[in-house]
Amino acid sequence: MIKIYCRDVIWNMTKPYDFVPFLKCKIYDENGTLEGRIPIKVKVLTPVHIFSGHLKVQENGKIYREFIKVNRTPIIPGTSFKGCVRTIAESVSHSCLRTSQKDKKVPADKQHDEKHRCIICDMFGSMGHRSKVRFSDLVAVNYGTYVRGIPRSFKPNPESGYYIENGKYKGYKFYKHGVDGIQPTGPILCEFVTTGAEFEGEVLYSGLTHKQLALLCFALGLSGDIHPKIGYGKAFFYGSIAISSHPEWADKARQYINECSHEVKGNIDALIRILNYNNALKSYDG
Repeated sequence: MIKIYCRDVIWNMTKPYDFVPFLKCKIYDENGTLEGRIPIKVKVLTPVHIFSGHLKVQENGKIYREFIKVNRTPIIPGTSFKGCVRTIAESVSHSCLRTSQKDKKVPADKQHDEKHRCIICDMFGSMGHRSKVRFSDLVAVNYGTYVRGIPRSFKPNPESGYYIENGKYKGYKFYKHGVDGIQPTGPILCEFVTTGAEFEGEVLYSGLTHKQLALLCFALGLSGDIHPKIGYGKAFFYGSIAISSHPEWADKARQYINECSHEVKGNIDALIRILNYNNALKSYDG
């Protein structure tokens, strides 16, 4: 049981996250020629906050963290969105795990190799290798904003027993969903984009194989099986989004599910249990 101390209450909770196990890394040396664009729409399922780096002052004198904007319109930066999608893709493929140094807690068959590329490094880029996918900023087209206080967040401790099993990291960590309304409040004031807000953007790709394109579509959540989380406060059930596009891209995402190996399918099932919003917690008493 974890206790999170807020200004007015003590919020008791079990872990708001779970893990998708690591799969063995495999070298990916197939050459792709596919190029094009995937138009995407994002719908906010629970309030989202992405910090602009600037603090604002309310009329009552209280300071809050501003949502990032361009020309006064909220955006989801393409770089932030790409990182979210990359992690999902890594968890359901035979990818490497990028670490700054050899880590004994990372399985040897997950270690990053600068001389060879896995399917993800080939798609999203690595040291000395250009990314084959580019994410535009997602621009709000229908939205509202409001300021709300949320609990303080603390840096995760990967050395804790929650992360380690048999001396190794358990796998990729993903935060669970919770329906709008169960989010706790706290002293950190943030500007949120409201539930129901919509963003639009696109993903450009060049040089992908059919397998990589199908993986990209699945990691975006275009099959409807998973709903990513983005922004600040994911541990408190903020940041849930649904991503959609034209039906052809949903079919391509389902193709990855249907054609993957039994081992990968096991990870897909584990990820769906965590990131499908239909499984969102309805209440959270701890």
